[in-house]
Amino acid sequence: MVGIGAALGAAVMGATAFAAPAAQAAPAGRVDASVPFSSAVYGTGCTYPLTVAVDSSGWVEFFEVRAGLPPRLVGRDLAQGALASTTWVPHRIGDKYLYAVQNGKVSPPTFVRVRQGYGSNGACIAF
Repeated sequence: MVGIGAALGAAVMGATAFAAPAAQAAPAGRVDASVPFSSAVYGTGCTYPLTVAVDSSGWVEFFEVRAGLPPRLVGRDLAQGALASTTWVPHRIGDKYLYAVQNGKVSPPTFVRVRQGYGSNGACIAF
């Protein structure tokens, strides 16, 4: 878990360069990665909507981090009110955390398990 904490800290430092200068803007909860079709794990190559509640308008960055690896920027959204969203496509198998950053403030991490994804044309499952 120390690796995840260090990675989240590094991500905050890097993300603050992109953050909007809105005062006290912050994610208001965990990133919601929706329910995967297989209901237990997410699949590589599959597409999932990510959303997070925010308490202010402004840019929100979404990140994926795995222990021992640097955080990966998943996407950005200019929040218009109470939600920000992006699309996530996991590329590698493994246990990961998803989180959002707004104005240098980090959401609590959301744990996800990513396994091999199978499917096409919008139907994708993982085992």
